[in-house]
Amino acid sequence: MIAKMSLKLATAGVLAAFSHLAGATVTDLTGQYTLQSSATAVAGQTNQYVFNYAVTNVGQGYVGTQTGLDGFTVYIPNGATILSATAPTPYVGSPGYWSTGAAPSLDLRGNGSQNMTAPAGYYTYTFWGQYTESVYQQGSTAHFSLTLGNVSLGTNTVGISSYYGYSTPPAGQQYTTNEYGNYTTFTTHAVSAVTAVPEPETYAMMLAGLGAVGMLARRRRRQG
Repeated sequence: MIAKMSLKLATAGVLAAFSHLAGATVTDLTGQYTLQSSATAVAGQTNQYVFNYAVTNVGQGYVGTQTGLDGFTVYIPNGATILSATAPTPYVGSPGYWSTGAAPSLDLRGNGSQNMTAPAGYYTYTFWGQYTESVYQQGSTAHFSLTLGNVSLGTNTVGISSYYGYSTPPAGQQYTTNEYGNYTTFTTHAVSAVTAVPEPETYAMMLAGLGAVGMLARRRRRQG
C-alpha cells in the first residue's frame, strides 16, 4: 500500500467550562459520525486531565473499500503540557498505523477550501492514519486519548476527517483534494481542553500590574 498523510482537521472555538469530571455524547455530524468524549482529572494532580474520545464511523466511505475515518484533531492551548497521547490501532493491520503531531494549523495542500487555522493561543494536535489499512470503515469505532497538564476544562469544537482515496465522496459532501486523494471534513463539539492555566508567577505579575495601576490612580486623584 502507498503511504499517505491524512487530512489534519483542526478544532475551533471555546465554550462553557466544566468541573473536574465531564462527558458528552454528540450525534450532530449529519448522520456520518457519532462522537463520545469525556475528561477525567488525573488523581493527585492539579489541572491535569485525561481526554478520551470515541469516534464511530456511521456512514463515511464506500463499503468494501479502505475508505472512511482517517483523522481527528483537537485545539491545544499553547501553555498546555502534553503528557501523553494514544492513537487507535490500525483497522486492518500491518503496515497501517496511526501517528500524532502538532502544527500551527491545518493545511491540506489542496484547494484551501477546508484548511483551518487555530485561534490565537492555540495550535492543532492531530491523530492521523498513515496508510489505508489504518482507515476505520463504516460500522467501526476508533478510540483516541490525550493527557494534558496545565489546562482547564470546557467544550471545544473538534474535527473529524474522512479519506476517500481518488473516489468522489457522495453528492452534497464538500471535499478537498491533495496528493493522497479526496477528503471530507466534519466538526462537532467535544469535552476538551479550553485554555491553559496561568502559572503562579503569571498571577504574581498580574497582581503586581494591578497594584501599579492602583497606585497611579491614587496619585492622579491626589494631583486633581
